[in-house]
Amino acid sequence: MAPWHHYYVKLHSVGEVAARLGVAPTTVRMWGERYGLTASERSAGGHRRFTADDVSLLDRFHRAVVAGESPMVAAGVLTGRKRSLSRGGGPGGAVLAVPGAGRISQGLARAASRLDGMAVEDAVVDALRSAGTVIVWDDVVRPLLVAAGEHWQRTGLGIEIEHLLTQAVSTAFVRHITELPKITRDRPVLLAGGPHEEHVLALYAVRAGLAEHGVPARLLGPRTPMTALAAASHRTRAPAVLIWMSVKDEAAEADLGLVTSTHRWMQLFLGGAGWDGVADPRVKVAVSLADAVTQLEAAWQARPRAGH
Repeated sequence: MAPWHHYYVKLHSVGEVAARLGVAPTTVRMWGERYGLTASERSAGGHRRFTADDVSLLDRFHRAVVAGESPMVAAGVLTGRKRSLSRGGGPGGAVLAVPGAGRISQGLARAASRLDGMAVEDAVVDALRSAGTVIVWDDVVRPLLVAAGEHWQRTGLGIEIEHLLTQAVSTAFVRHITELPKITRDRPVLLAGGPHEEHVLALYAVRAGLAEHGVPARLLGPRTPMTALAAASHRTRAPAVLIWMSVKDEAAEADLGLVTSTHRWMQLFLGGAGWDGVADPRVKVAVSLADAVTQLEAAWQARPRAGH
């Protein structure tokens, strides 16, 4: 028989707590394992159950982390435990410096320095919910990625931080899209990395920004051959295609015509530093994430409807 007070006190499952806080159930479990923020009760079957006080503590912890506080420090303060903390960002290294960045970016830098991908992912998702893709990309994500890249170029260290950031942020964009209202699949915009492009995180951001505006998009990923992109454009009757390149590729420039000729309604857009200096009347250049979202949405809105 369950303890008598279970009949008088509302207890919550992990799933219920996760839904209330807007995080994944695995995140709630991780907080318990890593920071001791676990349920204080159990069901008759032995499953963890959270009291109202437990939920309140987790909510305060979540808010503190989103605001930029170190999860370990926040947990220590909330539970009254004193922890011995080093000045560095965790085992083996100092916190990634992001000069002039806000509290959210600073908190993400600390989490990334500890290689705490789940904390990075959750904080980015929370920021996306409140501010939207363009602001989060420009004010939070890009400064962090630039700092990680500069640190690696300067010291030869920290490539694992940059990799973790890329993975966690791309996953956060995917999670954000799943929380948005479902959108039509009619003639989606196509997003692809150039034939030799390995880094397409910006395209994850573009796709999320388009989804916020109700525009469907398909992300074909890195290293997409121009012939394959042309075939995909023809098959989907895509009204717009965005090719991302961070490094110049003259062969890709020479093959732009393969894509622009797929059908007469398609508009081709280029993004990234790899296209600097390209002057082709058949294409348009997106100079920023906001510009890419705006131009691609306009192209999609101007698409011919079914039957035309």
